[in-house]
Amino acid sequence: MFFAAAEDALPKNMLQCRDFDCLRGYALLALASLQDAKIRAMHMYIGHYFTVLAINQWHDESNWPEGMQASEKEERRRLSHARVEYPSGRNDTEPETPESNDGTGWIAGWNFTTDLYRILEHNLAMLRSRSSKFNLAGDQASSMSLSLQSQERVAQLYSALSPVFKQLQPATGDPARDIYGFQSANIQATMALLRMVYLSLEEGADLETKCSVVSDVLATFHQVPKPYMRAISTPLIYHIGGIGIILGSVMEGPLSESSCRRVRELLLSMADLLESLEAFLCRGAGAGQRLRDLVARLEEYMGNKEYQFIHPQAGAEPAAPPSQDVSSNEWGEPVVTDLSPQFQLPDEFLLDWTWPFAVSGTYLSF
Repeated sequence: MFFAAAEDALPKNMLQCRDFDCLRGYALLALASLQDAKIRAMHMYIGHYFTVLAINQWHDESNWPEGMQASEKEERRRLSHARVEYPSGRNDTEPETPESNDGTGWIAGWNFTTDLYRILEHNLAMLRSRSSKFNLAGDQASSMSLSLQSQERVAQLYSALSPVFKQLQPATGDPARDIYGFQSANIQATMALLRMVYLSLEEGADLETKCSVVSDVLATFHQVPKPYMRAISTPLIYHIGGIGIILGSVMEGPLSESSCRRVRELLLSMADLLESLEAFLCRGAGAGQRLRDLVARLEEYMGNKEYQFIHPQAGAEPAAPPSQDVSSNEWGEPVVTDLSPQFQLPDEFLLDWTWPFAVSGTYLSF
């Protein structure tokens, strides 16, 4: 009802739109569409947002009216795009908290996340151009070099960030304090997304690398207090969708018994995470149980020992016997290296691996 009322309140002719509140309206409708997984509507309202920006030249701070109050400039900086200063937070009326006593306002954490998304945008552009059939240069070495530079830049920015945004503090119920905790959680979630994009830029990433990234990302999400996960809301689902895409690519490739166990543990960890979110993210309902069902099928498949091993090519050196480790895994079996024979999961096993949270096939391409 409120969504329809907001649509009716906005002007039908964007050429006549001179009210800055209309820009705010288009941005809010785009966000609301994202929350409800109305992806076509989201793209439409993002398009309206940029159209109104371009018509009025609001994207460039130098075109704003002279004599604007500082508070109005701060408000516009939060909503506009491109050639504007970052919001400073100087006009916010926040109560004193232990987190802000060192002079660091919460907006600094938000601006850092904005930096991460700007870096993310450039990396996704590299990924799309590299995989495009119109990429005539095809310089993969260059994109890898730029990716490494990007990772170094993120490390530098994170090192300079105030310690208050590096600590995942529990939610207290006090908004003046929890807004800092939310910034920390949002930063960690966005950096996890960047890690997955960096993985997609890495040519020929092996199974161990993929599983290591998934393990680190899941560990991050498990550490974030649930109230902050709820505040991040639907975009978090799309982050988790990236994990599903990576695991799907792992299961499509050659596996060994030890790598199957690793995948099993990651699937169960992901199921735990999704089930902990189902209470407030309805789009995830049942996804955890579907992953557990997949694990049960994997265990049954591994238990019957009838899978087809991938034989080495003629003339290849025989693999050395796998060395035994003193530790054991959750199944009570000794951990072996991936020198054990490899096999391929049958096509019918992966037939229903349709990740339920993917916006489209082009959201992330691993």
